[in-house]
Amino acid sequence: MTEEPKIDDDRVCSTLTWKDVVLPSSVSEADLDALIFAETDKCWLKVARIVGNVFQAIETRRIRLPMDIIAARIAKLVEVGRLQSQGNLTMWRHSEVRLPRS
Repeated sequence: MTEEPKIDDDRVCSTLTWKDVVLPSSVSEADLDALIFAETDKCWLKVARIVGNVFQAIETRRIRLPMDIIAARIAKLVEVGRLQSQGNLTMWRHSEVRLPRS
């Protein structure tokens, strides 16, 4: 059993990229995006907070999904312009995302 990365850690939490992710059949990309956007706002929010909240929401559905997959999806959403970021996204406590300003 692999241990989940600590979100209160100041080091790099994950370097997983979206192209290397294989989602379980119980979760679609659209489902994951909806959970991420439900936790995101127009103001800056820590990536650690969003990852943790999405992880908890997925766990309540009895689905096992590592935190680094959630973070990889957030980074992909930033890459395609659906979220804005500041800081190093691999360091969840030292980066923030928000919905793009109109």
